[in-house]
Amino acid sequence: MRRNRQAVVAEAADALEHAFDDVGLAVVRRPAPRGGGAHPDLVFEVGGQIVVVEVKNVVTQPDVARLVAQLRAYGSTGMVVAERIAEGAKEELIDAGASFYDRRGRLRLVIPGAIFVDAATQRSEEAWTVGVPFGSDVAKEVAIVLLSEPARRLGVREIARAIARSPSSVSEALHGLRTAGLVTSAHEPLVPDLFWELEAQWRRERYPLATAPGPFAASFTDSLQLGLGHGDASGWVLDAEGWALTDTLAAVVWGAPLVASADYPPDFYVPSRAVLQRARTALGRASTTDDRACTVSVAPVPLVCRRRVNRSESIWPVADHVVVALDLAKDRARGREALERWQPERFARVW
Repeated sequence: MRRNRQAVVAEAADALEHAFDDVGLAVVRRPAPRGGGAHPDLVFEVGGQIVVVEVKNVVTQPDVARLVAQLRAYGSTGMVVAERIAEGAKEELIDAGASFYDRRGRLRLVIPGAIFVDAATQRSEEAWTVGVPFGSDVAKEVAIVLLSEPARRLGVREIARAIARSPSSVSEALHGLRTAGLVTSAHEPLVPDLFWELEAQWRRERYPLATAPGPFAASFTDSLQLGLGHGDASGWVLDAEGWALTDTLAAVVWGAPLVASADYPPDFYVPSRAVLQRARTALGRASTTDDRACTVSVAPVPLVCRRRVNRSESIWPVADHVVVALDLAKDRARGREALERWQPERFARVW
């Protein structure tokens, strides 16, 4: 079950008091306003200055603008306290002049002309005992599966089968995600927190190629592990692993509000660095990104090139919609705008 909101705030208050003590600041907790209208979760007096606090489980970049506006509306120095604050979100909070406490160990409090603290503190043992929740490929793959079907109650063994991992490794990954406040004890993903925290850890290096592979060119199929599959009585069956279409063209297939021309260069994930090197040799390297016929990237985790689907709108197998959304989110302008406007009909919105 999810922790009670009151318990979360109480834990955050205790942790923040300990953090202030770590850096030698004397503080007094003041009663937070109650009743109608918006009010902060916590109020502290620090060095004679009032600091209002908003408490969150996880803070990611898309949360920052709303949080900053909310804190400014209170009219006092504002601070965000969370079990986990994404690195990009920290930078945006700093740029906006907002203070924060990431319970993994960083405290920043800036009161112009009075207090400046930006320091490492002792971690809260209750909040952090297992390290970084996305420190393994298994954790990333578990997150993708949970985000793909957030309404389903998936057991450890069912998740393990879906990602071809051992139940013990899945159990360990789920424990880390729970401890980070990203998954409930019933294995429900906290949406959109889990998506945006995964996005902050998502890495992709694109290589432009001079030629795109013909989807049914037999000479390429085996050497490049295209994984296009075969037809049988039930229809077309994909190989267990192969290239996966992602980014703009895949987003269009999934119904994102994007427009792409018929000759727009496709973007692919490939199963391994060895396949990447063979593709760059066989298909040639584009001299510039503008001259590319396609791009290829090594999949951040193996599941990306295994969890593919056939769709009538694409001649290529398409990556899972969560993977495609993660790639769109990496484009801070056009991609983020498309995500904001994307209200999918085929699956749940998790960003």
